[in-house]
Amino acid sequence: MTTYLPCYCASCGHASLVDEQSDPVCAFCEAAASIIPGAVYGDDDWLAFAEIDRAVARAALHGVQASALADELQELMLAEVEPRAIAEHMLRRLPALLGARLALMSLASRGLNILTTALSARARDLALIPGEYPTNLLGPSSYLPGKYAGAN
Repeated sequence: MTTYLPCYCASCGHASLVDEQSDPVCAFCEAAASIIPGAVYGDDDWLAFAEIDRAVARAALHGVQASALADELQELMLAEVEPRAIAEHMLRRLPALLGARLALMSLASRGLNILTTALSARARDLALIPGEYPTNLLGPSSYLPGKYAGAN
């Protein structure tokens, strides 16, 4: 099985996967890309990674928003909230993810790791969308009752 590293393209703002033996090049625009430290992925992750990244890109999040969502997601994962509950929470927080719902839900924690990577990639370019931040991109943050409903 081939191992793939996630990379971020500052030219087009997408995250993609690159074979660990290859130079990091964006799968979307073929510009040079930067490796995102952290998780590695396998052959079975390609489609889910592309779907989740496409949904995050469609949301047109500013880097600060993406960073806040990535932090929120990490906090829920560290609190051992059930992966399905976290996925539902993130779908409500970022409605653009509805197009990647199957990838998020069917892969359980793997889909959440991919989402973390995609959000972290988006957060790398804080000037990606200059100017005022739209406020209608994010849904309510209080979906999970209590501090962390479903935590073990």
